[in-house]
Amino acid sequence: MILKIIHSGLLLFVVFMGIKQGYSMISGSPQIVKMLEDLNFNNTEILLFGIVTLISAILIIHPKSFFMGNLIMGATIVLLIFLQIQNQNIKGAVIEIPFLLMNIVLVYWKYPFLNFF
Repeated sequence: MILKIIHSGLLLFVVFMGIKQGYSMISGSPQIVKMLEDLNFNNTEILLFGIVTLISAILIIHPKSFFMGNLIMGATIVLLIFLQIQNQNIKGAVIEIPFLLMNIVLVYWKYPFLNFF
């Protein structure tokens, strides 16, 4: 029972963070835009990256697209890690690793709300 609560909380946290980050990219939050510009993203790429992040977070909510949403979100996180390493920002890359691990744990535990849908 406790594990199910932790699993559900983790899912909601990942979805919340994905929506928050995607919306920040789409709306042009100065902090996010600065970080992505440092990784050589232009404004169009930042917008597209935000849309992909937002869509992946929404896909995680539904059981039939749960795996695909986690896969897409994981891929975007891996891309950010590689770009951070390429720019020799090891601290930035290390900060992304827990978010990648959360997606991996979610996929391993599978969708927590199967009884509801």
